[in-house]
Amino acid sequence: MQVTRALSWMWTVMEIWTKQGCHSPFIKRPGFPGAFLSCLILVLWFCGSAIAGTLSEPQRVIQSLSDQMQQALRDRHSELQREPESIFRLVEQILVPRVDFSRLSNLALGKHWREATDEQRQAFAQAFQSMLVRTYATAFHEFKMWEMRFLPLRSAVEDQQDIEVRTQVVRPGAQPVDVIYRMHNTGLGWMAYDVSIEGISLATNYRSSFSKMIRQHGMDGLIRRISELNQQRLKPNQEPEKS
Repeated sequence: MQVTRALSWMWTVMEIWTKQGCHSPFIKRPGFPGAFLSCLILVLWFCGSAIAGTLSEPQRVIQSLSDQMQQALRDRHSELQREPESIFRLVEQILVPRVDFSRLSNLALGKHWREATDEQRQAFAQAFQSMLVRTYATAFHEFKMWEMRFLPLRSAVEDQQDIEVRTQVVRPGAQPVDVIYRMHNTGLGWMAYDVSIEGISLATNYRSSFSKMIRQHGMDGLIRRISELNQQRLKPNQEPEKS
């Protein structure tokens, strides 16, 4: 049942991303990246079913991001129609500050993160962040009528510095999709550093492709390739050149 639900969800997203011409050479599963970003964005966007007073602190972070993003989308609807690329700025202003891209990059690179220099780590984290924003922010132009449900935490937040926030994404006429946010408490508050849909992690899904390119071209070659793709995706719906 979980596999069927995941495939149904991923197929819906794949159709949208194929129509837009958005592709990534680092993702092996068709439609998979859109599923992750749609969950990341839309779960933060539509949180109407949660009652703020009953939420833990990490859950309230997600609720707050949802409220901010939804309000910004309403206020700037006309601008987004005229300038679709302005969605990048909204995501960077509202969502990006609550994602720990350094830790996400660590997970995505695995052992190669430990072998990289400080300069390479910083350059990769910045390029990876830009790639995720540029590739997937256009989900805001496509997905509508979603609701998010918070599931009970498995342990008290007060006792944890690292926690899984379990949710379900609900859309009309479809089965709920299980989404888990991995978050940790930093000096800047609770931040997300990975997201999983039906048990499949965003970070680990990138890892094999990144490792292959590093073996072939080195860390600098991977960073250079991601930067090239980012330049090709300066506007939503723009298809990158084939490599």
